[in-house]
Amino acid sequence: MRSVATASRRAAILNAALDLFVTKGFLATTMDDVRRRSGASIGSIYHHFGSKEELATALYVEGLRDYQNGYLGELERHSGAEAAVKAVVRHHLNWIAANRDLARFLFQHRDPELRRATKRPLGAANRQFFSTVTGWLEAQSRRGAIRQLPHDLYYGLWIAPVQEFGRRWLHGHAETPIDQAAKILADSAWRSLATTEPSDLAEPDTDARARRSKSRRGD
Repeated sequence: MRSVATASRRAAILNAALDLFVTKGFLATTMDDVRRRSGASIGSIYHHFGSKEELATALYVEGLRDYQNGYLGELERHSGAEAAVKAVVRHHLNWIAANRDLARFLFQHRDPELRRATKRPLGAANRQFFSTVTGWLEAQSRRGAIRQLPHDLYYGLWIAPVQEFGRRWLHGHAETPIDQAAKILADSAWRSLATTEPSDLAEPDTDARARRSKSRRGD
């Protein structure tokens, strides 16, 4: 029971800090603000987190780990490259829809102090994550399921458009419903990465018309 209560207090502190970081900003938030919002004592807060930077780091790293675990789970869950590529796109948008404040905290521009505080723990988490994703991409490329591209282009074609839409959606600037956007962006990501282009994109219409004309003339 004690461990449950301790975990509950810790979660309440993290939730209060998240709300404050999103509404007030990291720099403007104080530990006393977190105490008032969470209802925890200042001693309890410092028992779990030694500083505001440590609190923000825990929030950031745990949130990112949850997102990354879901991402990698989609790669493991789907045996086919097309299904996995599309599932990752859906995961990204479904995750931000279910975790709006946390997504704002993770994906929007961070204060320099927060970037410095999270640099080391994020580095370890990202190295493992990107190593796994890169290994999956290389395996799919060797199988001929996706195009052979420089690694940085995979990200630009697969995830960057989804992140941009997600940012606009979080700011309330996107008109397209998120489930509709997920389908369109998933299809677009797969077309960008697949080894075989759809027939209507493989050749210009003018070339196709010229060949049909020659065929009719018997050339």
